[in-house]
Amino acid sequence: MAACGASGTAAVKYGTMRENVLAMTAVLPPTTISSANVNGNESNTTNAMPPKVVSCGTNALKSSAGYNLPAIFTGSEGTLGVLTEVTVKLHPIPSHVVAASCAFSDLHSAAAAVAMIRMMGIPVSRIELLDEMSIRAFNRTLGCGSGGSQQSFEDDGELHLEPMDEKPTLFMEFAGHSETAAGEDLSAARSICTEDFGGTNFASAADES
Repeated sequence: MAACGASGTAAVKYGTMRENVLAMTAVLPPTTISSANVNGNESNTTNAMPPKVVSCGTNALKSSAGYNLPAIFTGSEGTLGVLTEVTVKLHPIPSHVVAASCAFSDLHSAAAAVAMIRMMGIPVSRIELLDEMSIRAFNRTLGCGSGGSQQSFEDDGELHLEPMDEKPTLFMEFAGHSETAAGEDLSAARSICTEDFGGTNFASAADES
């Protein structure tokens, strides 16, 4: 994950792998040195240097000493060296998590809602956008057509899924140290999506387990 600079749906809050790597140990590739004769022509003599093991970065969150080598190695995909050890940040597991979804009439409105949520400083943990084609493909996996509710519900211990409206849809997640904090973020996002950008079928569900 560090070598390819991986990131997931939680990157909007926690950042990508590059922002979460503090220190690392890497094995540098062997260096081949070509010597030249007095005429400037390259000779056939090469000296292969053995690979070296280097360590860079610290456990401190902030360091201004020299180059930010962990960020350079992260995402290099093995071209600068093979990563053998990585020290990463730890983030606490939130106490309360609320998920939400909202459909929009067009992609532009959905994208504008995301920009407004970010600009207002609402601490959203995840936010993903699916277009009409993606929603249509999801509905087909359920063996049903278009239309219906965006909610999933449990009945008699079994999970039943209903088809979603084939519109651009935002899927969001909010986390906080208390139910009130997560609810306030959810309420602010609901207001932006429905009142400012015409979102419909805003649905939410909480899981505090």
